[in-house]
Amino acid sequence: MELRQLEYFLAVVEEGSFTRAASRLFMVQSSLSSALLGLERELGTELFIRGRRGAELTDAGRAFLEPARAALAETDHARDAVAGVRGLLRGSVRVATVAVPRAVDVLETIRRFRSEHPGVRVHVVHDGAQDLVALVADGQVDFAVTPLTRRTTPAVRFEPVLSTPLALVCPPDHRLAGASDVDLRAVVDEPLVDLPRGWWVRELLDGMFEERDLPHHVRLEVSEWFGVLAMIQRGLGVGYGPEACVDHEIFDGLAVTSLADAPDWELGIVTRDENLRGAAGRAFLDAYRQQCRKAADR
Repeated sequence: MELRQLEYFLAVVEEGSFTRAASRLFMVQSSLSSALLGLERELGTELFIRGRRGAELTDAGRAFLEPARAALAETDHARDAVAGVRGLLRGSVRVATVAVPRAVDVLETIRRFRSEHPGVRVHVVHDGAQDLVALVADGQVDFAVTPLTRRTTPAVRFEPVLSTPLALVCPPDHRLAGASDVDLRAVVDEPLVDLPRGWWVRELLDGMFEERDLPHHVRLEVSEWFGVLAMIQRGLGVGYGPEACVDHEIFDGLAVTSLADAPDWELGIVTRDENLRGAAGRAFLDAYRQQCRKAADR
């Protein structure tokens, strides 16, 4: 059994398909499939159910998952120890993030970190609907930048980064542009550009409608935050989201209007420190925390 086979196995598990895993690993799918078939022959069992919907783990695959992760983690620790003696920083970092304000965007940390530590591989999971807290709790990522939701568990730690209210986003010529403390009743008949269920910001808005016993008519859903802003910018409706997450440099002209009694969207760093992948993970997290502190001081 080779370490690269374990890396390939985990890539398929995390991506959900051989095609996406091969793309992530910069290799042809046939080579990836051949390596994993060799692993299955060595283990004497199938690890995946291969089908049109992608690759699903068999019972044997699920049993193999945690030992495979542990073996790679120990290998990373060993490599880090050797690199530390040589005064180098290497290894890999996996970070999950939602769309965030530019000042605390993890991409800025990546830009600086890679120039200082070119031997470290950085992987980013970017998804606003996925349960990023669970990815941290399961050890699939080193840390996540995500809002504080009801899904936060005692297995992880939440470090606040910023708090910003839920706000209405309008085209500049809309009747509500420039208003403040808009009552949600004024939005009921508006063509809302919605995010799908599963996004925390959508749950916050749904909660506002339910508390006021108002109907929430879903007419248009977009599964990506920048897509929502682009549609509002083009006059397809009004939208909503965390006030600080409206990027006016990219989407100029949008009007942000406060909602009366709107809940706060709290963003933070979710960690499970014992699962950080060695020195590289710790160093990257420290660099991101420094970026957040600088943003808070401005």
